[in-house]
Amino acid sequence: MVPRRIWPKTTKIYWDPDYDIPVIKPRHEQVDLFYVIRLTEPGDARPGFPRDYERLRRSIVYEFGTDKLYKELFENRFILLNKVPHWDQMWEVISSGNVWGQLYYDPFSTVWRFRLTYSGAYYAYANGVVESVMIDEKPRKGYHIASKDRGTRQVVVVDKQGEVVGLAEKADKGYIVTKVFRARKPLVETSNRRSNLEEVLKYNEEGLEQYKNSSVKFLRKLHDRHPLPIVVSYSGGKDSLVALHLTLEALGEPILLFNDTGLEMPDTVRNVELVAEKYGLRLVKAEARDTFWKAVWSYGPPGKDYRWCCKIAKLIPIARVSRAKWSSGALNIVGQRAYESIDRAKSPAIWRNRWIPHLLSTSPIQEWNQLVEWLYILKYKLPYNPLYDVGFERLGCYMCPASTLAEFSEVERICPNLWSKWLTVLEYWREKLNCPAEWIKLGLWRWLTPAVAKHRIAKQLKGYVIDWKAEYRARLIENNIKLAPLNVKCEKNSLTIIFTKKLLNEHTRKAFKSYSRILKAKILEESGEVVIVETKYTQILIRDKVLEISPYITSENLEDMVDVIKILYRLHGCTRCGSCVLWCPFKAIRLVEQTPFPGIGCSGCRICLEVCPIAEMLVERVVLPLILNDPGSWKRSSRRRVPEEYKMLVIIRSINEATPS
Repeated sequence: MVPRRIWPKTTKIYWDPDYDIPVIKPRHEQVDLFYVIRLTEPGDARPGFPRDYERLRRSIVYEFGTDKLYKELFENRFILLNKVPHWDQMWEVISSGNVWGQLYYDPFSTVWRFRLTYSGAYYAYANGVVESVMIDEKPRKGYHIASKDRGTRQVVVVDKQGEVVGLAEKADKGYIVTKVFRARKPLVETSNRRSNLEEVLKYNEEGLEQYKNSSVKFLRKLHDRHPLPIVVSYSGGKDSLVALHLTLEALGEPILLFNDTGLEMPDTVRNVELVAEKYGLRLVKAEARDTFWKAVWSYGPPGKDYRWCCKIAKLIPIARVSRAKWSSGALNIVGQRAYESIDRAKSPAIWRNRWIPHLLSTSPIQEWNQLVEWLYILKYKLPYNPLYDVGFERLGCYMCPASTLAEFSEVERICPNLWSKWLTVLEYWREKLNCPAEWIKLGLWRWLTPAVAKHRIAKQLKGYVIDWKAEYRARLIENNIKLAPLNVKCEKNSLTIIFTKKLLNEHTRKAFKSYSRILKAKILEESGEVVIVETKYTQILIRDKVLEISPYITSENLEDMVDVIKILYRLHGCTRCGSCVLWCPFKAIRLVEQTPFPGIGCSGCRICLEVCPIAEMLVERVVLPLILNDPGSWKRSSRRRVPEEYKMLVIIRSINEATPS
């Protein structure tokens, strides 16, 4: 059975069996002489670092009680690691052209473990470097094998004919089958030489030059077509380092743009400054400062499916600085690669971010895999971030919800003070959400919604059931805004929502009335206590803690209600991120006493609602799911959005009007 392909773009790494070395770009006439390593897609393998060898040896000793297997397959060999899907962090481990096993982090025991593939199990059994048990019948997962203790945590399972059929782990009075091998692929036969980094670099010199020349040619051609100021977005990571070096080769000295989110590890900040100094480059910083730490008390912890932090700590600071420095345009060179994510695999070679359209962005390493990158870095002795040497796979915000628990353990080890600061925040929310200690320990906070991955981990905990409604409601009651829907009643084609506190006061009522153009509605006031919103389709009554919507039949009624709720939450919970002021095309919004206030010149374009993290994240992802009883309600087809073409035009207009003549 052929595995279903998920990635729109994958990469290949070849292996020369004679020299026992990976090949990044074989000559046409050599292709048939090499093996293609059978990697899980997209196949973005990287070289092993000293920390990886150390983990690998420890994990093998942990499983088998000896390092014989490590010495046989990995010691003094050039190894590759290919990241594969797992509930935390897992790599396929490759040497001599074979995937021998998977090195993975077990979040429950907090140790690194190693699991053999069929190739690894076959080799290990044939060469007598691991223990084995024999089974009399067809193996199945969970099958108990009565056997004396072999003194090892993991054993290879063989049948009566001596064929390797699976793996088993130690259990009471024997072993339990944990893996059954269905596909039994033959081993790649190589010369079994023990190659090192220097040999791999020398062997791949020609291939590296081809990659380099292609990228340099691309950059020069693009700049000839768009002779704009050159800016390299430098993050302190390997991708942007390679992109920078290629830019220096192709176009000369660019300006470095670094976005300091206030959540970077010290080594990353130091690397940015070191690189700027080494190459004599002007460094421009966008700074979020303590924006995240103030906002987290309003939004709650960010999640893989709730990335409010990216808006306030990345997008807004970058947009603000780039509009001030390069409002007339710039060529923005970034270190983006197709094999980092499925979205990036679909990215065009040249693009404009819809919120920063004045920057023409491109990546000269879109088609580079990690092996090519690292060989390039090592060949040219580029000053890469030392965090890679100690086991980090990705760099950026140290508590990013997209990170793994394995990476968090490294943060805690290297920067205990930083991690302690984040733990203080998590502990506050854990108590308020009434979650067990494992909510932090197992990283359940990394998902807002009751996602499949979250359920998978939670199933391992006795007595813990994910109650997303209770968690959402607690987020709203315990945050700085303290405005939550408590009761929702739908009857006779109308909807009534009762909130935890008064929806409008004297100050916010005045501000609310200024949103009439955005709502495309008449806003009427009765007796100073009742505010009525009349749109083309709907009447919405606001009285004390109550919101009444009538009629409540069509999607237009629903979206009218959503707009009103978004405005109410903006008035109550503005975090002064400045996104609405920054992107309002007519400069019609001002912040008065922590309140966004549309004034004269407001066209009603609704862009301020789309760029507001309170409206687009807190309301769409937390408030509306409670009202609509659906954690995925933000995906609804009726959701109102400003057309992309119009959005681009008005944002460009706002930039042009802000540019001095």
